[in-house]
Amino acid sequence: MSEEAIRLDNQLCFRLYKLSRTMTRLYQPILESMNITYPQYVTMLVLWESERIDFKDLGKRLDLKTGTLTPILNRLESLGFILKEKNKEDSRRVWIVLTDEGRSLKGNALKIPALLNTYMNMDLDQYHRFVTILDELDEILDRAEIKQKDEVKR
Repeated sequence: MSEEAIRLDNQLCFRLYKLSRTMTRLYQPILESMNITYPQYVTMLVLWESERIDFKDLGKRLDLKTGTLTPILNRLESLGFILKEKNKEDSRRVWIVLTDEGRSLKGNALKIPALLNTYMNMDLDQYHRFVTILDELDEILDRAEIKQKDEVKR
């Protein structure tokens, strides 16, 4: 294999890392005005969709482990945007519930997509094309992860 294979500019992983960091930086000043971080924002996106969700289901939806999700939720709770409630049917489970204050934050968030679009100047067709490509890449990487886990088990 040639040394070209290990050049930084030829790494898909680095491109994704760089794009992710750039996207997060675009959101940062907007989210700072709402007093939340990007991980807290994506958590709130799920809660604005469902209003109430089981902790484990939220972790699955965000693809976050308990140790990562817990501090995000603790901060959102201290800001008054969510509540944690014991599940009355199963005391081992916890509901994450949107508060009125969390609902009111949604009004500010509704402006974010249009605002970001003015910065990116991306038309709807481009947007949907990128979403499709990224979803396809996600499926490829999921399959690769499963294959890798299977090989490690052997």
